Amino acid sequence: MRELIDLLGRAAKSDATVLIEGETGTGKEVSASAIHEHSRRHEGPFVVVDCGAIPGQLLESELFGYERGAFTGAVAARMGAFEAANGGTIFLDEIGELSLDLQPKILRALEGRKVKRVGSNVYAPIDVRVVAATNRNLREEVAERRFRADLYYRLAVLHLKLPPLRERPEDLPVLVDEVLQQLGLRDTQAASSLCGPEFIEMLARYRWPGNVRQLRNYLERRVALGESILPPSDTTPPPAVPAAAGEEDRELPRIALDQPLRVAREEWNNLFEARYLDALLVRHSNNVAAAARAAGVNRVHLYRLLWKHGLRDQPPDPESSD
Repeated sequence: MRELIDLLGRAAKSDATVLIEGETGTGKEVSASAIHEHSRRHEGPFVVVDCGAIPGQLLESELFGYERGAFTGAVAARMGAFEAANGGTIFLDEIGELSLDLQPKILRALEGRKVKRVGSNVYAPIDVRVVAATNRNLREEVAERRFRADLYYRLAVLHLKLPPLRERPEDLPVLVDEVLQQLGLRDTQAASSLCGPEFIEMLARYRWPGNVRQLRNYLERRVALGESILPPSDTTPPPAVPAAAGEEDRELPRIALDQPLRVAREEWNNLFEARYLDALLVRHSNNVAAAARAAGVNRVHLYRLLWKHGLRDQPPDPESSD
């Protein structure tokens, strides 16, 4: 992590495009924001676009804007994210979710530093620093021809990889303390037991599929609702569902008989959902659209479930549709 922080500092000093790879919840947006805040563009805007949460047919207009009358409902011209980020930084989260037909348009914007609104024939110059992030391995996506090689190399001028929380359990004491500070809970009586060695050891036994974001959600809920709501058994390593070849099944958590039936049932349902969703994303290489099809649910609904369990940044716009 010290090496990574040093790389972030050096990246901030340049104006080069940055690609950040890492699992969901490892801090890709925090890293992108840090790069912006310590760059010469820190007084400019920091615009975030989640390329995975916006339906493909709307993403182009979200990125590049549109002119009045460009399509049904376009009653007025609208500035896109690239223009809105002029003089600052645009953060393209989940860049690996871009459709193949939209990728050359992003490449053109990066190379030419100009964009064209939907419904316009005029290119507008832009002065933006681009930081992109993905939870996919884009090299593998390029090899499988799901991502353009020229766009990958244009994005990965500076390439950073964020390690998952399970690979750095020694950071847990610092992270717990920082999260409690951010939540304004560090000095509360309820939080006093969350910094002890026994509690930290218990946290280290869990593999945290949602990484730091899931840890934050867990700590906030534990302080708010009490220890009985999230018993220590919830932090035992979850089994892989479906199990990977050769992987041994792990023990399920014990039933908390000191809780009302309604509370215990809700905890098991939440635990099942979290494990199912985590395994579903693993099986489909973090492709949310493919995972939604396999689960037989709407992609927006799946995003809401992922957000609920700390496996995604935020829920999509409730007015958007698949």
